Amino acid sequence: MVGSITDISDRQHREEALRLIVEGTAATTGREFFRTCTRYLAQVLQVRCASVTELANEAKTKVKTLAFWTGESFREEFEYELVGTPCEQVLLGLNCYYPSGVQDHFPHAQNLLNLGVQSYLGIPLVDSAGNILGHLAVMDDVPISNDPDKDLILRIFAARAGAELERKLAEEALQQSEARERDKANELKLTLEELKRTQAQLIQAEKMSSLGQMLAGVAHEINNPVNFIYGNLTPANQYFQDLLRLIDLYQQSFPNSTPEIRQLTTEIDLDFMVEDWQKLNSSIKMGAERIRKIVLSLRNFSRVDGCELKLVDIHEGIDNTLLILQNRLRAVGNRREIEVIKEYAPLPKVKCYASELNQVFMNLLSNAIDALEQHSALRPKIKIRTEIRSQENIVNSDSRLLNASGVVIRITDNGSGISEEVKKQIFDPFFTTKPVGRGTGLGLAISYQIIVEKHGGHLRCVSSPGEGTEFVVEIPLE
Repeated sequence: MVGSITDISDRQHREEALRLIVEGTAATTGREFFRTCTRYLAQVLQVRCASVTELANEAKTKVKTLAFWTGESFREEFEYELVGTPCEQVLLGLNCYYPSGVQDHFPHAQNLLNLGVQSYLGIPLVDSAGNILGHLAVMDDVPISNDPDKDLILRIFAARAGAELERKLAEEALQQSEARERDKANELKLTLEELKRTQAQLIQAEKMSSLGQMLAGVAHEINNPVNFIYGNLTPANQYFQDLLRLIDLYQQSFPNSTPEIRQLTTEIDLDFMVEDWQKLNSSIKMGAERIRKIVLSLRNFSRVDGCELKLVDIHEGIDNTLLILQNRLRAVGNRREIEVIKEYAPLPKVKCYASELNQVFMNLLSNAIDALEQHSALRPKIKIRTEIRSQENIVNSDSRLLNASGVVIRITDNGSGISEEVKKQIFDPFFTTKPVGRGTGLGLAISYQIIVEKHGGHLRCVSSPGEGTEFVVEIPLE
């Protein structure tokens, strides 16, 4: 009679275990499943702790907990080394049973010590092919009785947990595969975009090459008379100063001049002529310098002049250019003041052709100012932002400088923007949207050649009507 009652009790216990595993895990997957599994397993076997893990490395020397029930709550997921623990034996494919004194067998297993565990029962989790994926274990701070039902129940839970772990790993593998395919697709897309940009640069370079020879000749023909004018301005001014000193000396030596001299002095308005000569000389000099700059642009475009490569402070070049353009940034008459916002990142010095790079800054900033003068923005602004293009994602700014592959300069205005049709021609030589006399159409074409051909970088325009315009200059460090 007693035996019959015991059999019925054991059968009910097994049925309860089956009911709990079915009800508790049928509707859950992933993390929630493993948590439910360990909590119910501890409840069915009437032990304090239960855990389920998966292998954390290919060498099978480390595992990661998927759920760890301590009897009161779940521990956060963690990894631990298998060596010196009973789990090491389980991951070799053995069922591991220590009804008591488990710490005596594994005195260096820190997790057992921390939990005060005295007994341990573990079983490996395998996939459908028999490969070990992790393990399931129960622990208690009192001895665990040697009961066949406990082993059976543990096997039931292990089979379900192994199937779920296999599903989880298959899902993760699929996600990783999909991520790799997405990465490949993105790489192909980026490569295609880069090929398109390269093709556009080659086409642009071909245009400039055919025009270069003609511009070289034009620059040479203009440069000779301009040098003659500019070179004679200094001696002409010196001669005039000498004549003024002579007149002054005559006036001091002969203060009472003749009526004829006084009459001629009045007729020519000597004082005005002396004052106006200084302005006249300055105007001639400014005009000659303007022509020389145009000639220099033509010569740079045709690659006649050689320039010296040297390390340059990009920010210093931008600031010097802004200083030259200061009069165009100030408020004059009905024209509002243009606010310049500088967002400079720490940059390494860049080996480049300094004068030509400054010419690019001059062209881009001048174009931004022109765009704002033609647009009725309430607060016209130009933002200049610099940043580092790194070889890898590095948080530390000093490391970014060491691993930088190039620098990026962004010059943005809040003007009226540029249409797509204009953007297609914006780097073509002699193409301009400015009125006759205000633009030569060479500024952006020369800038493109300086950045792309001479420095191996990129120059692109980002704009749409009504959204302002941004020019992005990318210069490699090597």
